[in-house]
Amino acid sequence: MITLTDLRHRVVHLAWHAGTSEEVTLAATQPGGKPVVQLPDRYRLAAWAPILGVRPEDLAEADGGHEIELDLRGGYVTLPWAGADPVAEQVRLAGRGQPAARLIVTAVRPDAPPLTELIRLALGLDLALEVSVCDLRQHTGDPRYLDGQRWSVDLRPRDAPVRPDELPYRPTLEAALAWCVECLTDTVAAVAPADPAVPIPAPAAAPSGVTADPVPVLLRLAARHAGQILTVRFTRAGCTLHRHDDDGVRLLAEATDLHELRLT
Repeated sequence: MITLTDLRHRVVHLAWHAGTSEEVTLAATQPGGKPVVQLPDRYRLAAWAPILGVRPEDLAEADGGHEIELDLRGGYVTLPWAGADPVAEQVRLAGRGQPAARLIVTAVRPDAPPLTELIRLALGLDLALEVSVCDLRQHTGDPRYLDGQRWSVDLRPRDAPVRPDELPYRPTLEAALAWCVECLTDTVAAVAPADPAVPIPAPAAAPSGVTADPVPVLLRLAARHAGQILTVRFTRAGCTLHRHDDDGVRLLAEATDLHELRLT
């Protein structure tokens, strides 16, 4: 049993039964030769997302808020052997680790402030706001790989280096922003100077005007470097663009404003 809810007034209950005969489509073949098939729409949680008014990537487990994995969203099943029951495999996947094998899914768009507001906050506190993104849309339609876009948003000390192991894992920018806000109190406390003689950065000027939305530029940069992780750091000094390569983090460009970045 799977229950999808927007936590307000809309609820959808799905009852899947092992042994149900369904027509499936071959979607891919795993390197070891196992077929990956796709079940009809009613077994694809992504197909129910618009009914609940959200995007497929907004679906999450009610217990813990974890992203719904691609196989469940797309109705993909890797058959362990030829002739295996695809519905039974999907039922097993959906109920794995769930009390009474019942999965409860929330369909709620994250409540997050605009990215520009967190940039203003970081600059006011003389911190760095790091936004990491990875465009994996080239994998769309191939159930063997992650697809879509991956994001992370973090407040860091102004002079801290970009960490090579900082991997974006949130399925939407809004989810990454919401997580950053949720951790804000602990994050600000963690970056406070350990030396009591060092002053804590505080806003020293009137709030700046609304800056141009950086998201379109971030999306263009991510698309240009598809499959690679990019990190943009926003500080009072400007912004820097970094790419995560196999041998570390490489600085690609720097400017006073993201819209002025020129890649070399």
